[in-house]
Amino acid sequence: MSDGQLWMGVATILAVVAGPILAVVITRMIDNRRAEDQRKFDIFRTLMRTRTMPIHFDHVGALNLVEVEFIKHTDVIQAWKIYLGNLGESMPPVEEKEKFTAAQNKRNALLTKLISEIAKALKIKIEQLDILEGNYLPQGWNDDDWEQRLVRRGLINVLHSKAPIIIQTQQPQQSQSPYPPAPTQEQIDEN
Repeated sequence: MSDGQLWMGVATILAVVAGPILAVVITRMIDNRRAEDQRKFDIFRTLMRTRTMPIHFDHVGALNLVEVEFIKHTDVIQAWKIYLGNLGESMPPVEEKEKFTAAQNKRNALLTKLISEIAKALKIKIEQLDILEGNYLPQGWNDDDWEQRLVRRGLINVLHSKAPIIIQTQQPQQSQSPYPPAPTQEQIDEN
């Protein structure tokens, strides 16, 4: 057997042994990359879906995962940090309409910037205006949320002795029934 045939035999054996191992390693790398991309896309999709509901638990969960999944994307991390910084600031009272609206508009613009940076990192083409204005939130959901907040605040005020529970007696109102009243026991005994 010549040296050339020996090397060819060794190369064949290595290919037979290493080929399947290499195929599995490459497949695992592709699967890991696909899973990573899917997690990033899930964050994008969740933020898009909940962008008008910033206190929704899915929205908060997605925000908390941005730092983990987009760590290599400096523009996303920078936009995320600015948005989180804004979320940490207290909003003016709703009664101060102009200040509240300005603060809300700033917060919405920062969220839009964050979602836009995530879209760029994922190579999704979407305009910032579409992100800002392209969401639907039924008025009923908004009303229900507002009413629940009012009820909770009222209950908290009662529990903290900041508001009383008013209890008063009321006399039943005389009905304006077209039928005569039922006879009393005395009237029945007389007959």
